[in-house]
Amino acid sequence: MDKQLLRKLAKRVKELRKLNGYTQDDLSACSNIARSTLGNIETASNDITFSKVNQLAKAFNMSLAEFLNF
Repeated sequence: MDKQLLRKLAKRVKELRKLNGYTQDDLSACSNIARSTLGNIETASNDITFSKVNQLAKAFNMSLAEFLNF
């Protein structure tokens, strides 16, 4: 994935997590994504699979379109 796109997604996840009052541990439990993986997503350290993007959208109770609107 494009590094600039990864950074935008990382910023979006972190903003939504804080807006919802979640810690990384909370979001991990809601999304069924390991906390360490969430840390990597929020720092744009690793690529993210589409299934994980979908899991995050569901954890924030958003459609994919809403989630990816950045």
